[in-house]
Amino acid sequence: MKADEIAFIDTNILVYALDTESPFHLKAIDFVNRTARGELEIGICPQVVGELYATITNPRKASHPLSPSEAIDAIIPIWEAENTQRIFPKQETLELTLDLVKRYQLKSLDFFDAQIVATMLDNGISTIYTVNEQDFAIFEEIKAVNPFKQA
Repeated sequence: MKADEIAFIDTNILVYALDTESPFHLKAIDFVNRTARGELEIGICPQVVGELYATITNPRKASHPLSPSEAIDAIIPIWEAENTQRIFPKQETLELTLDLVKRYQLKSLDFFDAQIVATMLDNGISTIYTVNEQDFAIFEEIKAVNPFKQA
């Protein structure tokens, strides 16, 4: 990946950055700080923000779930960060999502990964930073990078 190229950030990295009990917390904080310093160009979409909110407020997924107000207070600085680009689905993104679902025979919640990939592709982004590389390994159109393995 080129230094000036934008990469997408997956929800899990943001969850780990907010979860002080996660074994990945310090690595996630370091990664987020690198973006804040402008060392990395990161893109984020509303779907990732929605997944982040759903995870950090869910008592089945978060060891210390946040209240709605706490979650919003945690999310706004991420969404509005100076060195983070807000990426939006385009009109054609649903059609591309459905094409990906059909091509890769995806089921259930894998639809949402296809939707992220479609949003990336429609915005000219080919790399996603994620801890769950296997979730995106099926998609030949993109590259999934675990930034915690590089550091």
